[in-house]
Amino acid sequence: MSSLRQKTVSGVLWSGFAKLAMQLVLLVVTSILAHLLSKEDFGIVGMAAIITVAVNMVNDKGLGMSLVQNKQVDRLQLSTIFWGSLFFGLLLYLISTVAAFPLAYFFRNPLVRPVVWALGLGFVVGSFGIVQKAILTRDMDFRKLALLEIVAVLISGAAAIVLALLGFGVWSLVVNSLLRDLLNTVGLWLFCKWRPHLYFSWKDFRSQLGFSSNVLANDGAIYMITNVDVTIIGRVLGSAALGVYNLSLYLVKLPVTRISGIVAKVVFPAFSAVQDEPLKFKKAYLRSMTFISIFTFPVLVGLAVFSHEFIMVFLGEKWIEMATPLILLTPMAMLKSVGTIRGSVLMAVGRPEIELRWNLVYLLPLIAAVYGGTYYGINGVAFAFSALYLLTFPIIQYLTNRQINVNMLEFFGSLSKTFIAVLFMGGVGMAVRFLSQQVLHLPSMILLFSGVIISILGYIFALQMLDKKLLTELGQILSSGKKKEAEFVFVEDVNV
Repeated sequence: MSSLRQKTVSGVLWSGFAKLAMQLVLLVVTSILAHLLSKEDFGIVGMAAIITVAVNMVNDKGLGMSLVQNKQVDRLQLSTIFWGSLFFGLLLYLISTVAAFPLAYFFRNPLVRPVVWALGLGFVVGSFGIVQKAILTRDMDFRKLALLEIVAVLISGAAAIVLALLGFGVWSLVVNSLLRDLLNTVGLWLFCKWRPHLYFSWKDFRSQLGFSSNVLANDGAIYMITNVDVTIIGRVLGSAALGVYNLSLYLVKLPVTRISGIVAKVVFPAFSAVQDEPLKFKKAYLRSMTFISIFTFPVLVGLAVFSHEFIMVFLGEKWIEMATPLILLTPMAMLKSVGTIRGSVLMAVGRPEIELRWNLVYLLPLIAAVYGGTYYGINGVAFAFSALYLLTFPIIQYLTNRQINVNMLEFFGSLSKTFIAVLFMGGVGMAVRFLSQQVLHLPSMILLFSGVIISILGYIFALQMLDKKLLTELGQILSSGKKKEAEFVFVEDVNV
């Protein structure tokens, strides 16, 4: 196995381990906090996040991502990026501090202002670790990144629960975010031996901005798109409704961020390494789609089928109204999970402006759809948000596929077997629910766990019938991270 291929597969496994562990911890922490805190507490943080998420995007993309994309970067250039990132961090924190005033006025909630001020500090802290994170990502040292993320989530989650028990309300959520950022940054400095020099080159900085400006502009457009629903709900329907909607959106996004994000984070440096070899790139991309869908599709469908039981067991009866928006958002999340890697593809081929232009065009109809949906409450917003995404997804996917000579039949073909298997799984799950409700009358917890197990078995059976080789291939990857016969590779030695 080639060195780059081995690093890529190892990276997927380590990132997968980290994301799985983090998802379990986050679910436990969220479940406990949902019992301890009010809907309004979650809603206020959702309002504040409209500013803080925008500011924090630079922490994971932009200048740091440009270091991963460039094939050669010297130590002085690294120092330039470090000081430039820190300057941007301080500047954007000042901007968010000022923006907190009109934001609090817009939502008619004065508590939003200090929450924004506090959460914004996390970006300044994170700016100190941008270069170190980029170096570890560039070197594909995902083991260290995985350990960092797990430790940070565990400690910050425990602290948030303690504060919630002590009656700190919304501030327990704020501390959870700040402490996680701080622990991640400290860990990055411990694991990465690089240290900045007192050096800054405007010329080098401008060369990095050529790539970063497109990435950041696209992230800005994505930010506006992903916060349209939150902004309108918070303004029109209030903090309690926003808290319910945000939590349902958070749950359907977990597979997207914690599973698809594994592949997206790992394959960007791998794709960049073969950006000049289109045939290898194409096969790697299609295989990535298949393996993302294998994990995300069943998780999302299972969550939708057993949404009522999941909410009753893990969140409590006061959150039961989020079941319907959760179901309505599931189709959107399924497509978004395979669309996550789209940004990595466009960045790897040096065309991030394609997604930027599309997002700017998409913004206006999204605002209209979401605002119209508010007349039917959070269910109407969820339906409008999901329906518009389903209708427009083929357009941006076609524009992306064209860059690497992939046609839409090939793209949807890479998802077809998983989709058929997950339809069978959903049918099995609904049959189990019907049997329980009409005959067995099982308690929610027993129905949830037994239904999930039976549905998973049905999913595996369907995949086995459709493509036995695919499951064998997946088993080889998960069991050892090495394989000789299977062809799940991203780079370098794809035989086409």
